Amino acid sequence: MITSYDEAIDRLRTRPGLSVSRRPLVVLPLLRAGCLSTVLSVEAADADWAGEFGVEFHSLEAATRVRGHLGLRPGIDELLRRLPERTGRAWHGREFGLHSYLALHAPWQAALAELGARVVPPHPTPALPVLNDKVAQREWFRSIGVATPPDTVVGELDHRALGRRFGEVYVVQAPQGSSGQGTYLVRGEEDLRRLAPAERWLVSRYTEGTAINVHGLVSVDGAVSVLRTSVQLTRVDGLGTPFGAYAGCDFEAPAALPPRALERADATVARIGAELAGLGYRGLFGADFVLDEDRNPLLLELNCRMQGSTWLLGELELAERAVPAALRHVLERYGHATRSPARLDPVGGTQLLVPHTGPTARLTTAPVGGLHRLKDGGLHRCGDGLGLLECGPDDCVLLQLPGAGTVVHTGAPLGRIVTRYSLTTADGTTLNAVGRRLVDALRARFAFEPC
Repeated sequence: MITSYDEAIDRLRTRPGLSVSRRPLVVLPLLRAGCLSTVLSVEAADADWAGEFGVEFHSLEAATRVRGHLGLRPGIDELLRRLPERTGRAWHGREFGLHSYLALHAPWQAALAELGARVVPPHPTPALPVLNDKVAQREWFRSIGVATPPDTVVGELDHRALGRRFGEVYVVQAPQGSSGQGTYLVRGEEDLRRLAPAERWLVSRYTEGTAINVHGLVSVDGAVSVLRTSVQLTRVDGLGTPFGAYAGCDFEAPAALPPRALERADATVARIGAELAGLGYRGLFGADFVLDEDRNPLLLELNCRMQGSTWLLGELELAERAVPAALRHVLERYGHATRSPARLDPVGGTQLLVPHTGPTARLTTAPVGGLHRLKDGGLHRCGDGLGLLECGPDDCVLLQLPGAGTVVHTGAPLGRIVTRYSLTTADGTTLNAVGRRLVDALRARFAFEPC
């Protein structure tokens, strides 16, 4: 049983670790632990990360100087196609453990094998629809007595029929998709016409309420840990992200929510974790809820993996001398049981993704990441900073910024603002005054030219 951070690091460092993700930030707890040797990603790492962590970073963005053109799987496919030009025979005979945000798909493993590298995978995750199919998940939730929004599954989208059942505003989702991809808010017939054809759709009643996420972890011995709750920032007015798209999280905002609602969500996560254990799943999972008008948590979906908020949870856990959930996830997937004290109290820690809302263009000027402060209406760099651990109470940290010369597509992230204070209203739907100033000040630091 691994119960301390030092034990976790010792175990993880027995084999060089490989990580695959959309952006390196999501594995920051593993980078801080020194248990990664190589990171493959779609977006580039921050400029000083290779030297700071002593890690080999390979990204599609660094190779193409383009951000936002390809999604995660196509992006990693393209990166691996280009990788032999960069590595030659340097990887021949290398062995990696998979300490990763993502599973290693068979074509990726084959591409690495062609480079001469061997990846020792963790125990396989059960091939069950309830782990990644939204339709199967909803059916499963109801079968175990968990409350969800009213929904239906259809092959064709008929606005009249759906409007009679759910009202003029409802949510349409493709069965697969993460970070809000494939999720649409429908307000009329015109919205449906914009959707690409699909074999089936999950259609749900739209619930206007606070969105929250709760981390859970299933251990190899079947024990379930319920971890901290965050308010999800998924529909922030004026930010420029589409409905349902992940725009960040706030671990302090739950302090403004009814304790009873949080208790019910935690109890549901404990129940879901026990059911997942019975299905053979091990490792982290995240449960997305929305609070209805009576402040009851309705379960929307599960993410059976690390999440976009797991790295920030790890920063909070490190500050409290707990074993970060990301490390526990990797260890559990390799069959090592873990335990660590889990605090559930709200605590200051927020991240906000700021998208590029203009037309696709080439960056001519870009800020340098690190610690910044607002002064005279602008952002001024005041030191180095890798994440929340280096962030003071009045600072913000800018992370994952594209460099000058990069072509940035519409909707691609310009970067993340990380703070110890909230940047939105308590329900996560509107930028507060300081959040607006920070977003405006960050956007003002970028300059573009048409391409």
